[in-house]
Parts: sequence; structure tokens; C-alpha cells
Amino acid sequence: MIKTYRKWFILFIVFFSGAFMIGMNTYSFGLFIEPLENTFNWSREEISFGYAVSIFSSLLAPLVGRIVDIRGSKLVLIISLIIVSIGFGLRPYMNNIYHWIILNSLVFIGFPGTLMITGVLIQDWFPKSRGRMVGIAMSGNNFGGLIIPLMTFYFISNAGWKTTYSIYSILVISLAILGILFLKNSPNQSKDSIIKNNNQKKRGINTSIAIRSSQFYTLAFGITFACFTYNAIMPQIIPHLTTEGFSSTSATIAVSYIAIMGMGSKYLFGRLSENFSSLSLMAISVAIQGISLLIILFAYGNTLIIWAGVFIFGLGFGGMGVLIILTITECFGLKSFSTLYGLVSLVGVWATFLAPWMMGRLFDNTNSYRFGHFIVVIVFGLGIFFLMTTKVIMKEQNYLKN
Repeated sequence: MIKTYRKWFILFIVFFSGAFMIGMNTYSFGLFIEPLENTFNWSREEISFGYAVSIFSSLLAPLVGRIVDIRGSKLVLIISLIIVSIGFGLRPYMNNIYHWIILNSLVFIGFPGTLMITGVLIQDWFPKSRGRMVGIAMSGNNFGGLIIPLMTFYFISNAGWKTTYSIYSILVISLAILGILFLKNSPNQSKDSIIKNNNQKKRGINTSIAIRSSQFYTLAFGITFACFTYNAIMPQIIPHLTTEGFSSTSATIAVSYIAIMGMGSKYLFGRLSENFSSLSLMAISVAIQGISLLIILFAYGNTLIIWAGVFIFGLGFGGMGVLIILTITECFGLKSFSTLYGLVSLVGVWATFLAPWMMGRLFDNTNSYRFGHFIVVIVFGLGIFFLMTTKVIMKEQNYLKN
């Protein structure tokens, strides 16, 4: 019975791995700010520095990716979930800012191993429907962004922030136990420890060859510029909408809508990728987001037009996560996928600093996010250029299917 349904257990584990990581840390981070201020009298800057250590995720991504390619996803995912569980579970016992920074670092150290395993694991177990199934697995991120903050708000309000972090820890370690029981690196593997022979059968390019190719760098820059939506737009979208005329309630509803649309959009773009080039689809996704930002900017406070812009943004934004995975697969295959995924993340590490700083600095100087968002639209244009350049290079090599 377990053998028959194992792939669905694996999908469940991957789905909730993304849901927990993104929902508990990214979407719920802000809900802990005031409780921590009240408990420890820390400044907003000190608390926010706990999120700045997210750089560890990008710095460790190539190493984690290489381990996944060599040893498989199971070992990496389980160890990463244990590290994250410790990072949450010890927070009720912290008593100074250094504890806060160290425990946040642990969580971000575990991030790559919990989020990067989707690319290889799901595509191995669902080879005939890889696009749509990667989309479903990645929609766990949006599910977490929709559900976990509501749970967090409830638990903080009724039990306090310490109990909430303890619940986080229990949920994450429970997922690690499920991974131990049900996770298997490949349907064709008799033993999880034997990865080498399995990897040799996978279609794709070695890391050493890939990083010497021009398409690696055009793709890396294309993805980096496209990801400005994560680093510049999403963290500031609620205050931007309120400055454009939305109430706080309407802005929150808009973000919830984007999270819901993300689930459907991931499936849609994943399904389309089974018939069309992922590079083209990602360029379309970025273009949709750029158009939506322009609609919001030129609405000049007209809430009806702003809602139209938000609706369009949700259509494009949701496909990003799945398309990053599928464009890397399209360009380089699965043989060294995780290592290359990590290296692409490392190339774009500068954006995780520049984009938030740029938006904050421009807002301080202009009292508006407008100029910052105009710059992001230009950056999106550069992302589309590099993605389409990658497609041209790949087509010249007769690699692309479309």
C-alpha cells in the first residue's frame, strides 16, 4: 500500500515543506515584531536584522544543491527540517538579541534544503506530468502564505508568541518524521544511499560544463531580475497599496488574493510548460507583472483600476516559483539540477540586499513607492531580455522544444 501511494506521500511532504517554511517565516515574520518589542524592548531595526540573515540561504544554496545531486533529497530535507525545528523551538528560551539572530540564522540555513528539493524529487516521481505536479507542489508556498499567518495571529492572540514558536517547531519536526518514514529519492532506487548510478542515467549537463556556457549567465541574470518581485514588490505591497488609496483591510485582502491566485497560476504555468518553452512562459509571467505595476501606478488612486492591476499581478506572480525550476531544467536537465539551482541563487544574492534597501531609501526620500516601482518595471524588462536571450542561445543549440 505504501509503495503504491508513496509518490502522493512525497507530494504531501514537499507541499507542506514549502507551506511551513514560507508561511511561518516569510509571511508571518511581521506578526512577531510587536510581541518581541514588548517583551524585550528591542528596536524595529534589531528585530528586522533577524530577517537580514536570509543571506545564509543564498550563500549555502550551491553547497546544499551539490549534496542533493550526490546524496539525494531525502537526507538533505530531513536534516534541514530538524535544523529549522531547532531554530523555532529554542526561541521561547532566548533572552538577548544575539539569540534571536542565531536562531533566525538556523532557520535560514535550513531553507535551501527544504525548498530546493522540489525540482528533482517531484520531476523524478512524476515524469509524465512534471510541469503540473511541480506547480502543485510549489503552490504549497502560497497555501502557507494564506493559511499560516491566520493560524499565527490566532495562536499569538490566545497563547502568546512563545507557544506559537513551539507549535511551529512541533509541526516542522512532525514533517521530518514523515520524511523518514515515506520519502524516497527515486522510484527506480532500491536503496536511497545508492545515488551515483541513478544520477548518471539522468539527462542533463554537468555543472562544470554548464557554468562555462553563456546561457548559464543569461539565465541567472534573467531569474535574478525577475525575482525583484520577491525582494522589492511583495515585502512592500501592503504599504504601497495603502499609500495609493486602499484601506489596510483592502490591502490585506489583496495580498490574500495574490496568495490564492498563486496556487492556480502555478498549476496553469506548470501545465503549459509541458507543451511550451518555460523560458517563454517565464518571460510572459514577468511581463504580466510589469504591466500590472504600470496599471496600478497610472491609476492615481482610482481603487477600481488598482484592483484590476492587482488581479493581473496575481496571474503573473504565481507562476514564478514553478517556472524558475522548470527553466533551469529546460536549459540544463536534471543531472546537476540542484547544484545549478544553488549557483543561480548565489549569482542573484546581491538582489536580496539591493532591492529592499532601494525601496526603503526611495520611500524615505519621496514619501512614495512610485519611483521604486517604476525602476522595478525597468528591471523586469531587463529580466525578459536575458530570458529571451537564453532562449535564442538554446534554440541555436537545437535544445528547446519550442
